[in-house]
Amino acid sequence: MFETKKTGQSQTPTNRISTVNYLWLVPVFRYDTVLFKVVDVNGYGMMPTLRENDVVLVQRYNNIKRFDLVAFKYGNDIQVRRVIGLPGEQIRYENDHLFVKDEPIDEKFIVDEINESQRNGRDFTENFPSAEGKIVKIPKDYYFILGDNRPYATDSRIYGVVSKDSIIGIVKMQLFPINEWKSF
Repeated sequence: MFETKKTGQSQTPTNRISTVNYLWLVPVFRYDTVLFKVVDVNGYGMMPTLRENDVVLVQRYNNIKRFDLVAFKYGNDIQVRRVIGLPGEQIRYENDHLFVKDEPIDEKFIVDEINESQRNGRDFTENFPSAEGKIVKIPKDYYFILGDNRPYATDSRIYGVVSKDSIIGIVKMQLFPINEWKSF
């Protein structure tokens, strides 16, 4: 048996081998490939889903759907945000509700944040466009993206829609920190 220094608990050879095998994969993931790219999350715009310095695996060349997390180029940076509006759609937010073609769409991934903001007398997502009755029409080959941390995220509300050519791919997995490993 192998002894760990911190807890004194035994570690079986099988567990040790699994850990060693996993750690061997980490450097391999740090390189770009034709199908995948590893991206570091910058900023707090995707909290609580992702945080600053989380590392995600992005699959290139994928069919983008509503609510997918995408990595895209913005200037010299790579950002991760959530797709809210698809090419050709008309969207608006009103009183924390997303409307696509005047139909309400649930955003289950931020329901707790919406409820907390409303308990405090605020909207989690500001109404937009700001003029009542207006809508955002998304052009062909463009996407409307928002951060999950709506009150603080820099996203399509600030810099406009994102072109298909700027999108690197869809975030498929959070790799680091290891104890929060998850797939999307």
